[in-house]
Amino acid sequence: MTTQTDKRITIKPKIRNVNIGDIINGFVIKKRAREIYVDIPCLGVGRVYGIEYMKAKNLISKIKEGDEVVVKIIGFDDGYGNFELELQDIEYISAWLKAKEAMNERKILELEVVEINKGGLIVEFNGLKGFVPLSHLTPEHYPRIGEFDKRKITEYLQQFLGKKFKLRIINVDPASQKLILSEKAAYLEEYQKVLSQFRVGELKEVEVLGVSKFGIFVRFYNNPPIDGLIHINEIPDKYKNLEETFKKGDKIIAKIIKIEADRVNLSLKDLTEDPWVKLSKQYKVGDEVKGRITEISQFFAVVDIEGVKGVVLEDFENLKKDEEYSFIIEQLDPDNKKLILSVKK
Repeated sequence: MTTQTDKRITIKPKIRNVNIGDIINGFVIKKRAREIYVDIPCLGVGRVYGIEYMKAKNLISKIKEGDEVVVKIIGFDDGYGNFELELQDIEYISAWLKAKEAMNERKILELEVVEINKGGLIVEFNGLKGFVPLSHLTPEHYPRIGEFDKRKITEYLQQFLGKKFKLRIINVDPASQKLILSEKAAYLEEYQKVLSQFRVGELKEVEVLGVSKFGIFVRFYNNPPIDGLIHINEIPDKYKNLEETFKKGDKIIAKIIKIEADRVNLSLKDLTEDPWVKLSKQYKVGDEVKGRITEISQFFAVVDIEGVKGVVLEDFENLKKDEEYSFIIEQLDPDNKKLILSVKK
């Protein structure tokens, strides 16, 4: 049912072509004991009757002739030239529209946990039940319990009943009544701000959280908590007995090999720090550095600075190969392996 104040909610206005399953607005023009007739602008008249009338009986009791309603087309001819209709609950439709809007605008919502199950948390948004999968919980709340111990996972999640979580909606599907939310997504910008400080190839001390057949789970950063994975393929053979070698709480040095939106992949195979990362930690744009000329061409000179190759694009004509000179850093981009230098005057 809807009132005058609900007329701003328009599912599909001014429709001229219609398909089975379309949800549109209309106005009740006649209400009888076991049927109601609805005028659908630009289309004609539709009828709610039979089983569809009985299914919506409680809703129909609240509406009167002249009210605007939302209906779904379920047939083109009821035998009398009318569309066959299914009555939709406007408040229910409105809730899904608000969920879609919140997802598109990437709103951060603070919602209470009303139920839990072995797969995650159940929250409520405008009367709709939403699901937060375990994989979308932040490291602070993720249950690090035996991989297949569903009973212990459920027991662990009980502590969150009645608690409020910051979440973002990531999937809205009214047809299947699926509303999926993510706690990780609510902190994405904060994660990205932290991770922007690190570079692939950098060495980092991390804390062991646990081991599995996939590798070692580690705490990469503490505030906010950000986790990382050292995949089994990135662990030397001499350490392959993970449970004996790595204990929860151990601090180990690992090399960053991939940075994702909210987590990091690391390696124990090559613990030599990338010279580009090392150089970017020591110097910044504008700093003076010493380097040796390794190549001179018609258009540029190549300079070696602590294992990193940079180029001089101007005033390099008087430089000599294998000689060392002082340079000023004009550009330093370790991610794209780019170092532009100028000769110090």
